[in-house]
Amino acid sequence: MRLLTPLFVVALLATLPLSAQKVMQIERYGSPQTEKILIGEIIEYQIEGEDFFRTGYIEDFKVEDNLIQMGDYYLHLDEIAALRFDRRWAKAGGAGLMIFGAGWSGFALLGYATDGDPSTNYRTLDAIVSLTSVGLGYGISRLFRHKVVRLNDRRWLRLLDLSFKQDGRQTLPKTNQP
Repeated sequence: MRLLTPLFVVALLATLPLSAQKVMQIERYGSPQTEKILIGEIIEYQIEGEDFFRTGYIEDFKVEDNLIQMGDYYLHLDEIAALRFDRRWAKAGGAGLMIFGAGWSGFALLGYATDGDPSTNYRTLDAIVSLTSVGLGYGISRLFRHKVVRLNDRRWLRLLDLSFKQDGRQTLPKTNQP
């Protein structure tokens, strides 16, 4: 068993470089960091001159022509004005605050109903804490739910083809210049 595990790991690592990869990346002027978007992801994009966002499933990239294949149509990179991404922290934080507010009221009502002391009751302070927490959680989840990346002279999209030749040497990546 000790010999089987390292052999399995070596075999797995030997097959990983064989696959070619095409990526679309969002680049920013003056920054080496990029955001990569791979084939198979769903993106929300806005076309130049439109006010709404569309959703599309990326099936392939045509690097030579700067095209994104989405279903039965192709989208040119120059037509995209903005990309929109979901912010998971806003959804999780907002839901956490709303659950906290509901829990505060629920436990306050349950405690006052079962403690057997007739002088205690559900106070307005409990309602204020609950309503504030629920309202703040709802506001955070709605206001900060999307990150919109506008494409302009300082941010742009680039397609890369990081494929390998059959003889094992890496070719230079095919790119489109902004």
